[in-house]
Amino acid sequence: MNFSQAVVVGSGIAGLACARVLSDHFERVIVIDRDGIPSHPMIRDAIPQAHHQHHLLPGGLEILNRLFPNLNTDLDHLGGKTAGPSDWFAYTPNGKTYRVSRFQPEPIDGSAPLRMQSRALLEHVIRGYVEALPNVETRYNTHVQEIVCRSNRVVGVVSRSGDQVGGELIIDATGRVSRTIGWLNQLGFDSPPASKVECDFAYTSVLFKPIDPDAFEGAGFLISSARTGDYVKRGGSLVKIEDGKWLVTLAGRLGDYPPTKLKDMYRYMETLHTSRISDLLKNAQPISDPHQYLFPRSVNRHYEKLTAFPEGLLPIGDAICHINPGYAQGMSSVCRQVSVLEELIVRRRLDGCSLDGLWRDFFPGVFEQTRAPWLFAALMDFSKKGTRGDFPEYEEETVVRLKELSALADAGDKSAARLIDQVFDMQLPLSALSPKQERHQPPTT
Repeated sequence: MNFSQAVVVGSGIAGLACARVLSDHFERVIVIDRDGIPSHPMIRDAIPQAHHQHHLLPGGLEILNRLFPNLNTDLDHLGGKTAGPSDWFAYTPNGKTYRVSRFQPEPIDGSAPLRMQSRALLEHVIRGYVEALPNVETRYNTHVQEIVCRSNRVVGVVSRSGDQVGGELIIDATGRVSRTIGWLNQLGFDSPPASKVECDFAYTSVLFKPIDPDAFEGAGFLISSARTGDYVKRGGSLVKIEDGKWLVTLAGRLGDYPPTKLKDMYRYMETLHTSRISDLLKNAQPISDPHQYLFPRSVNRHYEKLTAFPEGLLPIGDAICHINPGYAQGMSSVCRQVSVLEELIVRRRLDGCSLDGLWRDFFPGVFEQTRAPWLFAALMDFSKKGTRGDFPEYEEETVVRLKELSALADAGDKSAARLIDQVFDMQLPLSALSPKQERHQPPTT
C-alpha cells in the first residue's frame, strides 16, 4: 500500500529526482516552484549558476539513468556530450592529466563516462520525464510562504496566495537558501551546526560559436592554476555543449576574480600557464554576454547531530551540503542523497512501517554520502593559501589512507587508481577507502 501524498518544494535537479522517487511510493506527489518554468531549455532566474558548466559525474549519472532510463539517449539526441576516459582532461604544471583529483598522464580504459551539457538542457529533459508521471502534479509560479505544523509534525505548506497543500512528507529542495532553517527556528527547534570552508571562489562564463566545433579532440578540458608566479589563483576550462557551442569558463579565488567584460576576459585567460583556450578562441565568436557567479563558502549542515527534529519534513541536496562548484560534484552529491531517501522509504514500505522517525535514519545516511565530496573539496580548497574554515579533522585516518592509495596509484597500481576515482566520482562512498569497509560515524561535538 502506498503512502498518501508528498510535497516537494523546489523543482531543480534535487526536487525533480525526489519527485521521481516519491512517485513510486505515494499516491500523489505535488511539486511546487516559485518560478515560471519555460517550455524549452532556458536558464531560470532562480538558478544563477546555470550559465556555467555542469558536469554530471559517473555516480550521479548512474542514479539518474536508473530513475530515467532514456536520459542518455535523449541528451545525446539533443546535443549533450558523453565524455569517456580520454575525452575529459586537464592541463596542469606537471603536464596533461586525465584525472582532476590526481595526476593520471594516460586514460584508464573502462573508466565510467561523465556527461557535459548545459544545465538548462539537463533540467529540461528531466523535468519532461517528471511532468509525464501520472501521479505527479506541478505547481509553478507558486511561492511557499510557511509550513503547517501540528504537535511537532509538519503536515503541509501554505503558499503566498493562501492556498494550503497537505502531505505526509514535505521535502525542502530549495537549495542553498534552505527554507528549513527558518522553519526550525519558527517551530522552536535547534538549527544544525554547520562546517564552513571560506573558499572565496568565482567564475565567469561565455558561450562561443566556433568555426569548427571539433577543433580539439575530446569533450572538454580544464586548465588548473599555476604553481608559482603571480597567477596561482586562476584557472579556466572549455567544454563542448549542444548546438555546436563551446562554453568557456574562467575561474579565480580569494579576491583574484575573473573579469566580467569580454575584452578583460581575453587578457585574463592569457595569464594561464597554457594558451590552449586563447588559441582555440581565435577561431570562435562570442554569442553571449559574460556571466559571473560568486561562491564565497562551502557549507555542510550537520543535521545528523540533531536529537530532535519535526516529523514529516526533510531538507535535501544543497539545503544540507553545498561545496565549491569547481569540482563538479554538486549534482552527483544530490543524487546520492536522493538514493538514501529512496532506500529508506522502500525499506519502510516492505516492513509495513510509517514515516515516523524517518529523519533519524535519513540524516546519518546523507552524512555518509556527503563525506567524499566534502573531503575532496576541502583538500583541494585548503591547498590554496588563504583558504579559511573548518577542515574535517575527523577524517584524519581517511586522509592517511588516501595518501597511501595515491602513492600506489602513482606507482602504477590500477586498482588503487580506480578506487580513488570511483570515490571521487561518487560511485562509491568514502568508507570504500577503508580496508575494513567500516562505516564512519558522524563527528561528535
